[in-house]
Amino acid sequence: MPHIPLFSSFWRQITTVTTKFKSKSSYHQTLSALRSCKSTEDLKKIHAQLIITGQIKDTLTATKMVESYAVSARNIDYAFWVFVGIDSPDSYSWTTMIRGFLEAKNPEKALEFYGLMRKRGVESNKFTFLFVLKAYGLRPSYQGGRIVHGKLAKVGFCSDVFIRNALIHMYLKSGSIGDAHLLFDETPNSNVVTWNTMIVGCFGCGDTDRARRLFDEMPERNIGSWNAIVRGYSMFGHVGIARSLFDLMPERDLVSWGSMISAYVQNGRAAEALELFKEMMLAGISPDSIIITSILSACAQMGALEMGKWIHAYMKKNKLRNEIFLDTALVDMYAKCGCIDTAFEVFNSMPQKNLCSWNAMLSGLAIHGHGFAALELFKKMESAGVGPNDITFVAVLSACSHIGSVEEGWKKFNQMDKEFNITPKVEHYGCMVDILCRQGLLSEAKELIRTMPMEPNVVLWGALLNACKVHGYTDIGEDVVGSIRKLVSEDGGCLVLLSNIFAAKNQWSEVEKLRKMMKEMGIEKKIPGYSSIELDNVVHEFFAEDRLRAKWSEISAVIERLNTHLEVEGYEVNPLLVLYSIED
Repeated sequence: MPHIPLFSSFWRQITTVTTKFKSKSSYHQTLSALRSCKSTEDLKKIHAQLIITGQIKDTLTATKMVESYAVSARNIDYAFWVFVGIDSPDSYSWTTMIRGFLEAKNPEKALEFYGLMRKRGVESNKFTFLFVLKAYGLRPSYQGGRIVHGKLAKVGFCSDVFIRNALIHMYLKSGSIGDAHLLFDETPNSNVVTWNTMIVGCFGCGDTDRARRLFDEMPERNIGSWNAIVRGYSMFGHVGIARSLFDLMPERDLVSWGSMISAYVQNGRAAEALELFKEMMLAGISPDSIIITSILSACAQMGALEMGKWIHAYMKKNKLRNEIFLDTALVDMYAKCGCIDTAFEVFNSMPQKNLCSWNAMLSGLAIHGHGFAALELFKKMESAGVGPNDITFVAVLSACSHIGSVEEGWKKFNQMDKEFNITPKVEHYGCMVDILCRQGLLSEAKELIRTMPMEPNVVLWGALLNACKVHGYTDIGEDVVGSIRKLVSEDGGCLVLLSNIFAAKNQWSEVEKLRKMMKEMGIEKKIPGYSSIELDNVVHEFFAEDRLRAKWSEISAVIERLNTHLEVEGYEVNPLLVLYSIED
């Protein structure tokens, strides 16, 4: 149960409160006063008066006090303390506590209270069942939900459209799309909420075709219907379909804009996210903190620093700061854009930090080569009592790679399982391979890949091959080539790299074998490498061999001048790092 404040301490607080009530208040006056309170401190004053006047002994009045603490002030501890003082809590009292635990994001405790309510023999009402079904939706249990469904059928509540909607939602959350659809088909008075629930649930179960079919068959739609279909397609990466539906929307709200912007960001289409955000602002729609977080993530992806600074200024002007997830997004944006000092300023000014905040700062330091600073920050994180996760160790191991410490790398890698009970993933093995490869320990890296408990991915093999190229190591081995061939299907990056390793050593027969293999597998380099730069709030992307760009001649001339300058300064090209086109 929640922590219960000591009665003596609480009584000392309320007896010193000067209250405006001089005589016994009526129930309606009390109710009106409770409605105007939003904080625990305000509610304590009314609570004190109810105790002094004896009104707290009335079950209905006490339950209203429970509701105010649990729902308005979001203080479930005080709500529970008032609840246990009720001599004979009725159905309304128990239901209010169940609702309070849901407001506190504790569905397990809500279901536990429902169990206690049944043991005490208190009858459940329609609202009790609605909150219980919501709890089962948050903590899916098909068997538990079925039992509640049986009780609803017994008391005759199943015909109620709100109950049926809650049942459909519960079954969908439990993954039982068949039961949900059966209920849906048997609902004669289904409303737009019923249809929306089914659409969202079908997407949640991975049935995109059924979701679209339901959307097309809807007798009427509201903005929630459109948001559900846009968000659903976005979830599965169908951004083009989501955008076409977004453009067809008769009206849009913040959820509509936020869903589409988030879809672009989550699918690596940051430029389109920024364009849509600008369109939204021009339409006079003010973003909320969720949209701001998505846009900061887009800025981080693209390195759009000026846009990120504008967002930061907007946050200050509209007082959108002091929320952990917003500040963390700011830290991440500045760090990924290379402004480590500014990222640190934001990080240090945060009134509260969570694990994501520490990870954002650690990752920022690591990716920009500030290895020692990252390891020092990790020590501070441990001292602050914040436990790391797998993302933390990706940053920490990357830091070890940048400082070139194999010993520290192995120490942190072994620390994961032994001290923090975190099982290393392929990303962590990739970091260790990178650490070993940077120090030229290619045999050790190859052995680590061979003995790791999971199948190595293309990225990991790529790190080894790149190191082989840098160090002029061509004794790759048939086993490695075979493993790479099994992994690559459409992206031939590893095979291109392997081909260049052989070409650098004039092993043209091996190069020819690889080219033949790539042709047989239908592999080609479909997406050329590119870089980007931000100028006047516009991000310009430059693709390799992009001769169609309007200023290609001027760009080529600048590159030639840079090459000449490098030669004058004595720079010599390392032939091992020259890439050969697979078409040559």
